Amino acid sequence: MDLKPLIAALSIMLALLLMEFDGFGERLADEQVSTPPLSLVLALLGVAVRQGASLPRALGVIGGLLPGPYGLRMVQVAHLLERGNGWDLSWSGAIGDSDYGQSIQVLADCLEPSWRLGSSPLTRIETTIRQLDHHARSALAQTTATITVRLLVPTGLCILPAFVLIGVIPCIAAFAGGMY
Repeated sequence: MDLKPLIAALSIMLALLLMEFDGFGERLADEQVSTPPLSLVLALLGVAVRQGASLPRALGVIGGLLPGPYGLRMVQVAHLLERGNGWDLSWSGAIGDSDYGQSIQVLADCLEPSWRLGSSPLTRIETTIRQLDHHARSALAQTTATITVRLLVPTGLCILPAFVLIGVIPCIAAFAGGMY
């Protein structure tokens, strides 16, 4: 059995716990809490499910580890699912959240076929992580291309006149002076 994913997930959970609390054991201010990356949440869920946790249990445990309202929404969904509520009803409150609804919608869409059909969610989780990574990389490449153009155009406009004045005009003058 490969322990690398489990060790990585435990390390991430420990890091999240350490970031969640300050030196006195009090929660950090809400303004310091940001939305965790969805690929991280999915990876943690994948590790929990791979180790034998049910979807509600995995959602509850991972949600309990995440700081702020995002984790709280996941815990609420887990409690509703454990109590026997339907999938749509359990997720409706979390999806309706104005700050985290879109991210939680992706999470719900990823896990729904597994809940309804009873199949393993690992394939869908891995596929969703790959799609999120692909979208992030394409957005990064697009931003990089935009920044490159924004940097090179002014640089070229500054260096080109200097090159012409220092390199080309003296060469032309020397060549023209040697002809007469």
